[in-house]
Amino acid sequence: MAYIQERKRTDGEVSYTVRWRAGGAREGKNESEVFTDEEMAKRFRDLVSGHGEQWPPGWIRGRGFIADLRSPDEMFESWAMKQIDLLTGVQDDTKAKYKRLVEQNMSPWFKPYSVRDGEGGIKREMVQRWVNDLKDGVAAPLDPPDRKPRRKYAPKTIANQHGLLHAILQAAVDAEQSLRATNPCAFTKLPRLDGDEIDEEMVFLEREEFAWIHECMAEDAQDLTEAFGETGGRWGEVTALQPRDLRIRNGRPTIRIQRAWKRDGDGKPYLGAPKTKRSRRTAVVTWGFFRRLQARAKGKVKDALLFTGPNGGRWDAGTFRRLRWVPAIELAAEKFGLIKRPRIHDLRHSHAAWMIAAKVPLPAIQRRLGHESITTTVDRYGHLLDALDDEVMAAVAWAMDPTSPLPGFLLHPGLPENGEAPRAIPRQRQESVMPHGVWHDASGVSTTDTGRGSPVFVIRMDGREIAFADRDHAHQVREQWNADADFEALRAAGWSEGELMELAATGPEERFSWTGTGRVWDRMPDRRFVYYQWAEFQPDGSSAQEPTPLQRAWIWEFEDATFTTKPAEWMTGHRAGRTGLTEAQARGTNREAVQAAFDLACGQARAAGQHSQAEPATAVA
Repeated sequence: MAYIQERKRTDGEVSYTVRWRAGGAREGKNESEVFTDEEMAKRFRDLVSGHGEQWPPGWIRGRGFIADLRSPDEMFESWAMKQIDLLTGVQDDTKAKYKRLVEQNMSPWFKPYSVRDGEGGIKREMVQRWVNDLKDGVAAPLDPPDRKPRRKYAPKTIANQHGLLHAILQAAVDAEQSLRATNPCAFTKLPRLDGDEIDEEMVFLEREEFAWIHECMAEDAQDLTEAFGETGGRWGEVTALQPRDLRIRNGRPTIRIQRAWKRDGDGKPYLGAPKTKRSRRTAVVTWGFFRRLQARAKGKVKDALLFTGPNGGRWDAGTFRRLRWVPAIELAAEKFGLIKRPRIHDLRHSHAAWMIAAKVPLPAIQRRLGHESITTTVDRYGHLLDALDDEVMAAVAWAMDPTSPLPGFLLHPGLPENGEAPRAIPRQRQESVMPHGVWHDASGVSTTDTGRGSPVFVIRMDGREIAFADRDHAHQVREQWNADADFEALRAAGWSEGELMELAATGPEERFSWTGTGRVWDRMPDRRFVYYQWAEFQPDGSSAQEPTPLQRAWIWEFEDATFTTKPAEWMTGHRAGRTGLTEAQARGTNREAVQAAFDLACGQARAAGQHSQAEPATAVA
């Protein structure tokens, strides 16, 4: 093992000789180097020990490192800092973090060396030794003697730091005048990510476990906790939400995520862009939660923070964890027997798990979580996909056997196709869309008159009254109805302001009891995106007028004349008061199926038109 021998010379000066046996072997060659400065001798001794009792690479006996004779810009630390400064699309706080990593975990190993090939340059074995030292918590060759012991790094952390070193040295390879032929990081053997180290694993909460934590959370933090569960957002995204981020899109309550908390080079927080381009996203939330956020936003300016800490400013993650999160976890463990110990970020993982359990497709989860690549979503949550095994097998059986039924999860989607917005088509106002035959019963809804002797909440829209047992349901239907109606398009189509006011939903009005016709809704009515098309034919089978274009709109369950849950159904019948004319209609929740059903209805109507007394025909496609 290298040691220092101190000797006083005849001129009174003291020399310090570092001695060791090559390779540390007893029979190894005796090696030595002389210094006049004790501190330099100690550093050289540590370099020898750090390189396996060998001459440090790049050291020339009696002269020192040959790198000292090269350009300072090619030395590792100055080169690394320059490359970090040149990074584009990287926030200042990230650059500052990279520089700290270089200073603390790279320079103590590589500072004496050049990024250039050859004598005195960084070599492959040096990078491997650096990785091993990080894994084992071994002191760096240039660590001062009084430095506290280094900690052992987890495999993932080592992989991240190795990636940064790789990028720094790759810049030397890719330079306009290349400094080296290959990257010494290219063949490094990194610690296994599934090794013996106990890494922090994702914790997935069941819904009741989340409810326990929410109940045990301090009142001023319950909405914030629910926001993580509702959106799956990151800490910096959710705590940066503002009143202007609450929006209605396609009639649905949503939250727009378009900013996040960042830190500048000095560590000071500021609001900036989210983590990636795809992190700018819109997340649909429930009406109940949306109402609470609206109440929270009331009276605030549009760019104020929705969620504020105890002192009125932004929530600090450490403060929230210490004062709110940990006490809630401990209380839930005591009160409900919660065993898991989730981190705040585990609410994001739990949100993804809930969506997978509900059979939401992975691309939709990717967009909701703001992952830049679907690979990230699959790698992180793919192990949960066994929850979809039944749907996968149903889809495979349907694909392999044309006679098998369409899988249930594809049969009634009730949603518009990607990128498709509802058109503002009148409902009961158009005589042409009123059925004149008999539809196959699709709703299966009981018309039991519940709540006739109890207070009800009534909303009015489009010439009708709809009664609800719950005020919140009435509020939600009113706002959803008005959001679905494109009043500007109807105004442009020639509707008068009086007609628009009659179409719009108003209320709810509380009444002691319900004396009107129709049921009292004790739940939220269903709502489907329905396609509709109709045509009229003369007795000889010719068209009485051009068929209408395919119509589409959101239709509610209480709109008996037009609501359906079927992918497609069609009907033919004679128009009342229009002797000799036969009408063909098709509707449903699947565009292609409705178009195919419309062709069938038109064929039937042409044939039926030749028999003026023919019975109305109905069918389901």
